[in-house]
Amino acid sequence: MRVPVIVLFVWLLLTAQVLAGPKTVPVGGYVFPPFVDLTSQGEWRGITLDLLDELNRLQHDYHFEFYPTSAGRRYADLRAGHYELMLFENPAWGWPPDQVEGLKGLVMGQEVFIARRAQGRDQGYFADHEGKRIALFSGYHYAFADFINNKQYLRSKHNAVFTQSQESNVQMVLRGRVELGVVTDAWLETYLQRYPQYRDELLIGSDPDQLYQHFLLLRRGSTPDMATMRRLFERLKSNGALERVLVRHGINAIAD
Repeated sequence: MRVPVIVLFVWLLLTAQVLAGPKTVPVGGYVFPPFVDLTSQGEWRGITLDLLDELNRLQHDYHFEFYPTSAGRRYADLRAGHYELMLFENPAWGWPPDQVEGLKGLVMGQEVFIARRAQGRDQGYFADHEGKRIALFSGYHYAFADFINNKQYLRSKHNAVFTQSQESNVQMVLRGRVELGVVTDAWLETYLQRYPQYRDELLIGSDPDQLYQHFLLLRRGSTPDMATMRRLFERLKSNGALERVLVRHGINAIAD
């Protein structure tokens, strides 16, 4: 019996798709511990990379692959198509709404001011930044600066000193090179667990610079689309994988 041409065509197409394997999906990330971090040995790690492993175990249509970028370069890399999506971002951090769409995640975050503890110094020290040098991670966005990350503006308006790590922000405060620093609270708590000797040396602001909810950001027109990513993360949530990864890194999930 002769096989109809259309049936043969469909069979060949499906066979080619199977042989081709899963579609590779590059996922951008930059140093933003505990979500993404770079070890002294040059190894990328963190919540994002652990979740990519979970996504790859969950299904076989897509292979999610980490693409390293930087806080300042991430916008241009997305426009150039070097990656399709990014986890634990926020639309308020300089993203043009015509280029990305966001899926609100389950993780809250905040950034806090720090200063060196000193006699008579209390929470009022954080109320006035006038004349105080402040250590900022290069490329990050800060609420006190209206989310403007132009270095010239931040230097002239806010007396900013730029670093390449949150640890540098802490060390510059402890060594008296700056009066203030800003770090993420999740990273700071992990850092102080590793170096408890610094806990009594730091004064931590009780009022955060910003409180935000993390998003999954997807480049518009990407494959997989947002509906697919929503379904995948719902599965990670329902099977407990999302919570296990977050708890392992000291992060608490929140309800929708």
